[in-house]
Amino acid sequence: MSERWSAAAIVLLVVVVRSLVFVFWERSYYDSDQAIVGLMAKHLMQGRAFPVFFYGQSYMLGVEAYLAVPVFLVAGVSVASLKFPLLLINLGVALMLLRTLEREGGLRPYVAMVPVLFFAVPSPGVTAEILAPNGGNVAPFMYAALIWLTRHRPNWCGFFFGLGFLQREFTLYAMVALLGVELIDGTLRTREGLRRRATTFRTAIEVWLVVHILKGYSSAAGPGTSTADLMQSGESAVEFARRFCTDPAMIPRGLRNLFVEHFPVLFGTRPMALAELAIESASRQGFRGAWIILALTAAIAIAVVGARLLRERRWKPAYSFCAYLILAALLSQAGYIVGRCGGLHHFTLRYELLSVIGLTGLGAWFLIVAEPGRLRTAWLALAAGVILITTIPSVRLLYEYIRHTPENPKRMIVQHLDARGIKYAFGDYWRAYLITFMTNERIIIAADDFQRIRVYSDIVKAHKDEAVRIAREYCPGGRPAMQGLWICPYERVEETSSAPATEPPKPASELQPPKPPK
Repeated sequence: MSERWSAAAIVLLVVVVRSLVFVFWERSYYDSDQAIVGLMAKHLMQGRAFPVFFYGQSYMLGVEAYLAVPVFLVAGVSVASLKFPLLLINLGVALMLLRTLEREGGLRPYVAMVPVLFFAVPSPGVTAEILAPNGGNVAPFMYAALIWLTRHRPNWCGFFFGLGFLQREFTLYAMVALLGVELIDGTLRTREGLRRRATTFRTAIEVWLVVHILKGYSSAAGPGTSTADLMQSGESAVEFARRFCTDPAMIPRGLRNLFVEHFPVLFGTRPMALAELAIESASRQGFRGAWIILALTAAIAIAVVGARLLRERRWKPAYSFCAYLILAALLSQAGYIVGRCGGLHHFTLRYELLSVIGLTGLGAWFLIVAEPGRLRTAWLALAAGVILITTIPSVRLLYEYIRHTPENPKRMIVQHLDARGIKYAFGDYWRAYLITFMTNERIIIAADDFQRIRVYSDIVKAHKDEAVRIAREYCPGGRPAMQGLWICPYERVEETSSAPATEPPKPASELQPPKPPK
């Protein structure tokens, strides 16, 4: 019992430590997408709006906003309060992985802890993503855990699948993985197994119907709006299908990029600055040759597990959870390749994060079947190397923020606006909502390129006598306030804020040098 509690305590401590920077230092990783969720929670708490989906669209269920409301009521409105529920979800997923590998995989707690650390302390880029309240990056992990835990309770399983798919469509990978495991172990070939899954899908459909009824009463684009005010319409299933590429010739390119571009960033082996991942830091991650450690860790596990399956030619219950995690990861990888049409880029980590728990499942499966000996010891050493690759930059990042906290350009912008008494402005999407949330709506900035909250534009226009436009570069009649910030006259604002758009423009650096007039 003491070993179980000790292992759990270690895993929880690791998750908390690697999360501190991203939860409690707002400057570390925070943008307007995250601010939208915070504003949704604030409006809900105040009774000003009833959001169902992410503001401005009819997919990506606003679960994170609802989770933030009780924290806002207790601790106040802040970026840390917004991210705190996601920290609790991270802790819950880590504990579920540890407990299930012990209970169903038959591993000792300290042994099970090793593959769980692949999730508990991932690369800083992954940590930033699964603590970002921008719609549901951690959601697939949470729902994958809940779907597995409730697989024998079909109504609950269907509830979590239905809710999860509406929040983040990648939850489908976990459900298909469960069906795959049940087909392999024979559960789905029994009458009871078929009845369970039929009930699961019936409940999921019922959840879908209830949510879409509620959508008709929702504040789809902020306070005082309805679904008629949406710039874009589309259901979760439609969005899921829309992202798939129909060009089979791109699949080989996608496979190559998965290993050459995506995995090195996902698992932190590529030498690169954290700033490339939009993390405010001077630190770096990865080193040359680190990929060899990761590749050997995975290759040895695949070889041993494959050899054992070929030799035994039978399925053991201890394998099921590991197979579930691996199948979910493989489906995520396949969806990423097809969905991105072969063109993968490390800035889109959020579209394929489940490979992290795929490595957890693979490592745990190896430890279940491998006999004690030199090979097992060598693998544990390699696994420790993989964990160190991600732990070192995480520790450096925490040290950097404790000893030499980087400047916060977002907060500096707020200070400049306050110093000039500016309370109303137009600005680009990637500044408008984050500043509005950071100031608790003391300063209202309406987006003039991509609008998600319509009331802000009306408020700014109603105060046009004192409103301005904030820009990243020179504008006629404007004056520079700081590097990358120009204060421009309101009358020069182009009336583009009401134009429909499909997605916000790509974010720009906060520290762009201002361009002088020609």
